[in-house]
Amino acid sequence: MRLSFALVLLVPSLAAAQITAEQKKETARWVLALEVPGGGFSAAPQDPSAGAAPRPSLRATSSAVRALKYLGADVPNTDKHAAFVLTCYDPKTGAFAEPGGKPDVTITSIGVMAAVEVGVPKEKFAKAMDYLKGHAKTFEEVRIAAAAVEAWGVKDCPFKLDDWFAVGMKYGEGTASSPQDGGARDTGSLVALFLRLGRDLPPNNVKSIFADGQRADGGWGKQGAKASDIETTYRVMRALMLLKEPPKDVKKLREFIAAHRNKDGGYATAPGDKSSIGGVYYSVVVSKWLDGMEGAKK
Repeated sequence: MRLSFALVLLVPSLAAAQITAEQKKETARWVLALEVPGGGFSAAPQDPSAGAAPRPSLRATSSAVRALKYLGADVPNTDKHAAFVLTCYDPKTGAFAEPGGKPDVTITSIGVMAAVEVGVPKEKFAKAMDYLKGHAKTFEEVRIAAAAVEAWGVKDCPFKLDDWFAVGMKYGEGTASSPQDGGARDTGSLVALFLRLGRDLPPNNVKSIFADGQRADGGWGKQGAKASDIETTYRVMRALMLLKEPPKDVKKLREFIAAHRNKDGGYATAPGDKSSIGGVYYSVVVSKWLDGMEGAKK
């Protein structure tokens, strides 16, 4: 069924509830505390009483170095982090994997992004692009692989995208669910995929879906979920950033992000939970995009 929504763009002060310079420093210190001496970053603070040495994670390392960049902080020991990232790469297959884990499209895409961020020469993991082209089949696989393609700087799209308009999401005709009940998430995921790969969008009503999909708490959420979540909000905001379109209610979105901040300077993936690198990454990046929108309006 076609979903038709009027687009209402209410743009309040984008400066409302911005992360302060001091808060950014606190968050950067929280991230830096996750640094593993031998290279890489762990996903969450380690309990000193446990006696176990911190274990680096490829996913956490990718999120940490990018979060530090968005916070305006330096990434120390990039040579050690680059060396760790390369230990996660299999030159025979072109795949990345977490230490002790199995390779797949998602972690390979994350590995590519991490390698680019810490300055690993592309020739050292060039086969990763072949792996992604050969293994990314589902929408979610192509979506995350597109992020790796964007980070790498590939100009020619290695994926077939046209078929996705006929698959379930009913793009341009609304979505399988209402904007507030997962429709904005689905649409944002698809819009970001196309724009990241430099493809034009066909005629659509995505702006109204994003506007109507923003919930009363300021965020966006998954289908069937009562509460908004920071990962869905990140997906929608990436699409809006690429469209150069501010969200309908910036003030409420800032408040939604602030609700994820903890006293330790980190951010949780859900208000009240412990800080995690995932919570920090999503919150910091969305805030940075909002700051950029504010700067563009001046």
